[in-house]
Amino acid sequence: MTTEIQQTDYEKYRGKCKQLAKALCDTDPSLTLVRGYYLCPFWGRQQHWWCRDNMGVIVDPTKNQFPSKGVGDYIEFDGTVECEYCGKRVDEEDAYFVDHHCYCSGPCYGHDVGF
Repeated sequence: MTTEIQQTDYEKYRGKCKQLAKALCDTDPSLTLVRGYYLCPFWGRQQHWWCRDNMGVIVDPTKNQFPSKGVGDYIEFDGTVECEYCGKRVDEEDAYFVDHHCYCSGPCYGHDVGF
């Protein structure tokens, strides 16, 4: 007898947003891949990927990973990030990244870690 292990929606979809949204876009040329943030009423702002159709309707193949199941707000990434030390917004390509932390400059990174 084979026992099938059931995955939760969190286990099934978490960390696969870009992969599954891109796969959906690849099968439907009317969809566009979108990077941004999902504002979950329970978990707050989450980095996320989803699709948008040519009418602007959001199509999110991984929305069930969130306890709010996609009823939160979707915010497209505007190309800027916020410095963790001073709060300044800078273009992502100009930011200074250390692991998962973002700074507007080397000096801000130094201040944040105590240099």
